[in-house]
Amino acid sequence: MKKKLQTTIAAVTLNPALDQTVYCDTFQLGQVNRVSRDRFDAGGKGINVAKVITALGCTATVTGFLGRDNSQFFKRFFQNKQIHDRFVEVEGATRVNIKIVDESNGLVSEINFPGLNCSQADCERLQEVVRQLAADHELFILAGSLPQGASGAIYQEFIKVLNQYGCKVFLDASGNALAEGIKAGPYAIKPNLPELSQLVGRQLRNDAELLKAVNELLAGGIQQVVVSLGERGALAASRDEQWIVRPPKVKVGSTVGAGDAMVAGLAVGEVRGLPLAERVRLGTAAAAASVAQPGTQAASQADVTTLLDYVQIVKQEDNHENRGLIE
Repeated sequence: MKKKLQTTIAAVTLNPALDQTVYCDTFQLGQVNRVSRDRFDAGGKGINVAKVITALGCTATVTGFLGRDNSQFFKRFFQNKQIHDRFVEVEGATRVNIKIVDESNGLVSEINFPGLNCSQADCERLQEVVRQLAADHELFILAGSLPQGASGAIYQEFIKVLNQYGCKVFLDASGNALAEGIKAGPYAIKPNLPELSQLVGRQLRNDAELLKAVNELLAGGIQQVVVSLGERGALAASRDEQWIVRPPKVKVGSTVGAGDAMVAGLAVGEVRGLPLAERVRLGTAAAAASVAQPGTQAASQADVTTLLDYVQIVKQEDNHENRGLIE
């Protein structure tokens, strides 16, 4: 097997989107709302991750499904951002998702469409691309929802292939896609609190219940669990250590893609060989810098670096009050 590309990360987006972000001075349900400005961004979780990976100075390859009818928008974006494109094109158009920003209060309302309809043959073509990339990519990120026609176990199938090649897999999904995917033993997962609650099948009402759920996943074979907690930060855990992370305060431009930026920072830290504490510090700074941007565009490496020193991080065992995660 040839040597893997140590700085190259592959991001898989099965259900990408063309994100239209519209800004309103105020947004009122059931009323005529005037748009002050808008923007279009190539989106979908894995694509958002790849934007940040590239901004942080690593090389990113993207794959997944794109609709032929509007694939050129994405291809121009990948070329401009120097992201390597290995997408599989299928019939139809990639969905357009709408993000409505109410500038009076910063709230974002999202309208997400179901996405492409892919065939079994399309899924087999994509699996072959994943297998090809596994030969020379060290780390894979499988991110986002599943398109119509894809098996609920497709992430599980991909992880099995990638594990055969010794690749590290970050799985960032929810619902059945996450539940089926973890059966194949990904290296890391990054659920938010509702996704984690759904995964373990019970409400996580306090810090003790959160830590118990995380430890169950680690005992089941996952090596790294990062639970994003919104403005409260994150809990990052491996079998050997657990860290509580607090993000710096930033002026909010858009919260869309913040979790994807965190995954990108974690992945970049992983391929650079950083310890867990510094990986999650980088991920949290990347997420905070992302929140300060409009739409789903990536912050610059300089923006992320500026915020690194403002990320607060403490070892869980040193958090003597053992409170403040979700309580």
